[in-house]
Amino acid sequence: MMKAQKLVLVMVISLFSYTTTMAQIVLDINDLPDVGDVQISVKVDSTQGLMLQPGNSGNNVLWDFSNLLPCCGTVESSLDTMIWEEHTSTPNAAVFPLSNIVNKENCFIYHSHVTHVDETDCYYNHYIKDSTGLLYYGLEYPAKSTFNNYWNIFPLLTYGDSLQHTATIHIPISPDSVRVYHIDYLSVADAWGTVVTPTDTTVDAIRIYTTETVFDTLYVNGIVQQVSNYVGNYYYRWYTKNLGFPVLEIAKGMQTQQPPFFQKVSYAKELNIAIGIIDNTTALFEKIKIYPNPFDNNITIVQPFSKSSELIIYNVKGEIIYTTNISSQHIVKTEEWNEGIYFYQLRQGQEIVATGKIIKR
Repeated sequence: MMKAQKLVLVMVISLFSYTTTMAQIVLDINDLPDVGDVQISVKVDSTQGLMLQPGNSGNNVLWDFSNLLPCCGTVESSLDTMIWEEHTSTPNAAVFPLSNIVNKENCFIYHSHVTHVDETDCYYNHYIKDSTGLLYYGLEYPAKSTFNNYWNIFPLLTYGDSLQHTATIHIPISPDSVRVYHIDYLSVADAWGTVVTPTDTTVDAIRIYTTETVFDTLYVNGIVQQVSNYVGNYYYRWYTKNLGFPVLEIAKGMQTQQPPFFQKVSYAKELNIAIGIIDNTTALFEKIKIYPNPFDNNITIVQPFSKSSELIIYNVKGEIIYTTNISSQHIVKTEEWNEGIYFYQLRQGQEIVATGKIIKR
């Protein structure tokens, strides 16, 4: 069931008057991503990321990462965005019968020599969301491959719990070649406390520390051609309630990159990214009114800001299908749109001040 709205967690706490009253985080299935969520994270400057230390483990820890710098000069130019969707919305959903949620990223435009027009394609990652966590089940582009055993990339652990898990991934390279990754993991919920990031937000969090060993083998006509082993990989991930992805991630491993591995850091741009289908809490803690939603031929959008915003609407492929500037109430005529899910953004300059999902029936 989709959550109607993620909770906004804002605590204004002076680091100088910090007290030991934070509560332990207990994660459950409602803290995993939902269909319709938009995940926006900021890549950290690579030099700073390589040197960043994960901090202490244990009880009631305070981690201050407020001085992290974006990788590419500004926050807006350093963003990574993923949209979570129904797995049935993807072109090859039938290949992934166990999938119940996907994310879409890295969309690109190419010229088709079949249709002779420009077309858009995206990378789709398929997942199984259940009471154990979020399991990475398969990838749809460029290969269409399900995994023999699944990565548990968001294990639902309580402080002090641990989980050993193994993933086996077969990726076709050519008609006679296949690359096989065998990956051993150990995840431990090794700390809880309070984390501070450059979003100027302080939240309760639990940290899950995962170690990883990768065995990489290339087979050609069933004969081993190359073997590489990677040890010492790891992930530190801080989670808070109702967000759906890490508040902060310090990672060196297969889940975030291909070898050779180096430490990469990212953090959530906002802690109220997710999308309700009635209304949304924006970065400025104002209400955006969307009605009716779901809609038939017209939808009304009311923005409460004192200055106008740019409205941008995307289809499920990530293509812009509508854009205009609105000052207050605006009616979008949608008679020519197909039924389905669409996503909107409100921007003021380079800043995204609201984002949401709308549904045409």
